[in-house]
Amino acid sequence: MIQEPPPPPPVPPLPVAGIDFESGVVDGDVASYLEELVFEELLASVGLESAEGLLIELVGPHLRIAGNVQIGYHRRLSDFINNHEGLMKLHDARVLRRNGDPTKVTAASIWVSPAEVTLIGQESEPEASGADPAFVTPKRVSQLIVVTPGHTITGEVHLNLEATVAAFIESPDPFWVPMTDVRTRSLADRRVISRYDFALLNRRHIVAATELQPGMIRGRAVL
Repeated sequence: MIQEPPPPPPVPPLPVAGIDFESGVVDGDVASYLEELVFEELLASVGLESAEGLLIELVGPHLRIAGNVQIGYHRRLSDFINNHEGLMKLHDARVLRRNGDPTKVTAASIWVSPAEVTLIGQESEPEASGADPAFVTPKRVSQLIVVTPGHTITGEVHLNLEATVAAFIESPDPFWVPMTDVRTRSLADRRVISRYDFALLNRRHIVAATELQPGMIRGRAVL
């Protein structure tokens, strides 16, 4: 009697970028790919609070990184960013997932192109500089709704009393717009919501913007 050969082992599915066949999760952010490219033996545990400087998050359409930036002689982060040219160096950097969870990918230093970053966020609003009140320009707060390639954003902008929201939005300067009480939602996954007390918005990433109208509720009617 002739025995039939055993059946061949099942062939695993071909890898497809962004798809985890075991979990069924489709994830399009860069963090998933970086963890696959970096060997665990080369990963180093980095304390994000160890380096001197400001702890910030850089948020783009598909990449999110936390780290420390040294602003040198500048008094404020906005002054440093708006006057900085070329790549920006982050210390004690860690790549984050789209929802802000940390990954295993860390670096003692990493250079990032600010032009590709949508938002630079801080968890706490910068402290007052202690300037003489006589030289502080009075400002009024306006609520903005902004759409970028990867997010919808609501937040406060602080305008001079004579300025209009339309002129502010149409102006090409400054490149980085200071905002407070910022709320972002990912367009790739609307469940991913982040909040920052202070953030700088890359004006070149603005696809659409409008003022929050009376009666519209942030976080409900907008996002």
